[in-house]
Amino acid sequence: MSHPFEVGKTYRNRNGEYIVQALEGDQMTIRYVSGGTLQTSVAIQTRIWENIHFEYQMEQEEEKRRLAREARVEARKRTAAAKKALAEPKYGGFQESDFEAKKRGIAWSGREQAGKALAYQLRERTKGDFGSWIVPRQSQVHVARKEYYDRDARDTNAAFFMAVNEGGVKYGFRTGKPGGKENAKWPWSILITTLADDANVRKALRAAMKDQELTLDVYVEEVSYRRVGQILFQGRGFLWQHETAEQEMTRKMNWTQLVEYLQTVATKKRCDLFLCKHLTPEIALELGAGATDEMCAVLESLLPVYDASIGA
Repeated sequence: MSHPFEVGKTYRNRNGEYIVQALEGDQMTIRYVSGGTLQTSVAIQTRIWENIHFEYQMEQEEEKRRLAREARVEARKRTAAAKKALAEPKYGGFQESDFEAKKRGIAWSGREQAGKALAYQLRERTKGDFGSWIVPRQSQVHVARKEYYDRDARDTNAAFFMAVNEGGVKYGFRTGKPGGKENAKWPWSILITTLADDANVRKALRAAMKDQELTLDVYVEEVSYRRVGQILFQGRGFLWQHETAEQEMTRKMNWTQLVEYLQTVATKKRCDLFLCKHLTPEIALELGAGATDEMCAVLESLLPVYDASIGA
């Protein structure tokens, strides 16, 4: 009968490797490498050897298929990463010219690209549908959930923002109330009501102010448009401060007093609220191309406040 065996060569069965010592017709004598000899049937050992060899070939084929699958997955990942890199808006960072006095027009020419980069990063981090909009005639850009942003009513929108002037960069969350009778559906009104009633939103606002070193800047328009208060996180409460040419005023506030203060502000002709971080030009320039990464972390911490203001 046909068989693969030769005296003196090494083979394997289910018990381990062995060396063929003798072949006589259908009988063979084998000695296991691990010790011990056995007289056995050539036909049986042939079938075992062929099965082991077949299983090895199948394992090799499966390994080739596995490696091919992994290669295809890695290739798809590289392709997706390349497409993502091409799709991701790039913002190279602030330039010294962004902080020059605005003798003619808007100095911060990169605001559109910065807004697109921030909106993209927020989409990637939160899976929300964010867009960006330049604020007309201002060195400022808004970023917001697309379905909640009204380009024709910027005064009443709630949005993330970034603004640049000679003093540096200011960015964070903003909402406002235009003149006239207050509308309960405006984000400003919703936010003030939520801060009075929702402990989770208060906790998120306080945590963002503490962790990100934010201030709550309040602006009103009466005779002129000006800042009437800057509120800082302090201990378990807040510190309101306001500086005029004549004096510097401060007072401590708890949550109830803060909400009452904002309700009083709402009686003015126009008011705006900026929950924001301030950067000097020097610090902003040092951030380089990582500026939007740094800013996106702040905006993400403010997401519960923003979502509360739009009723999302």
